[in-house]
Amino acid sequence: MKNLLLSLLVSFVIAIFGMPYCSGYAEKAVKEVSRDYVIAPNDLLEISVYGEPDLSVTARVGQDGTVNYAFLGNIKAAGLTIKQLEDSVNQLLEQDYLIMPQVSVFIKEFAKISIIGEVRSPGSYESQAELTLTKAIALAGGFTGSANTEKVKIVRTNGDKKETLEVDVSRILNKAGEDIPVQANDTIIVEEYGRVFLMGQVLKPGAYSLTQGLTVMRVISLAGGFTPTAASNGTRVMRVDENGKKNNIPVPAGDLLKGSGSSKDILLEPGDTIVVPESFF
Repeated sequence: MKNLLLSLLVSFVIAIFGMPYCSGYAEKAVKEVSRDYVIAPNDLLEISVYGEPDLSVTARVGQDGTVNYAFLGNIKAAGLTIKQLEDSVNQLLEQDYLIMPQVSVFIKEFAKISIIGEVRSPGSYESQAELTLTKAIALAGGFTGSANTEKVKIVRTNGDKKETLEVDVSRILNKAGEDIPVQANDTIIVEEYGRVFLMGQVLKPGAYSLTQGLTVMRVISLAGGFTPTAASNGTRVMRVDENGKKNNIPVPAGDLLKGSGSSKDILLEPGDTIVVPESFF
């Protein structure tokens, strides 16, 4: 009986007032965002006027920040909040066409951002409302093991100018810095931390991706270990400093492998070359 009364009540409301505007209306086609959301170029908007179906349009905001709307031509949209655009279209329609129009603006599709480089799923993603740098990287599956999280770049276009922001995301992740808002049409670039090179008497010499905290002994392990003829205690790291000076850093890898001696493993830097000589005895 209760369900029957509820059904009759709903039918009565629809008969008198028409289908409620927000009751499932394009529920999956539009985005529920704050009316304070600032519209950006490439956002796909759905603009409608209550009781005027012929004035409902779906249009994408152009790079010039305008959107083409029936009767009104190109009108400014980018840089306005949803509420401001609704008010603007209301005023323009009220001047020549309608009495007290009720305009509604919805985001049907957000503009894209691009995430490239050392993330697990690089590509284009909807910018969404209140998107931050760490949330964007999470959308792309997070960093790869070789990502340089200390120098993540955001390339942003402001009018005719491009600017590049460099962000230390490791500080944000460690709660030592504030997250950075991402804007529609930004490109996020995550570069490789770098490479190191392993030469000499190991099973798999070659280039290896550098990750934060990578050490000499870890690279030797990745290379399958020493050959039988390796002079492990003669291992050294060749490093070039900022002034171009070459330095040789001895690493008694044989002692480290046995857990003996007071020497410590060496943290590697981008461009380091590890050399494992051959033993002649």
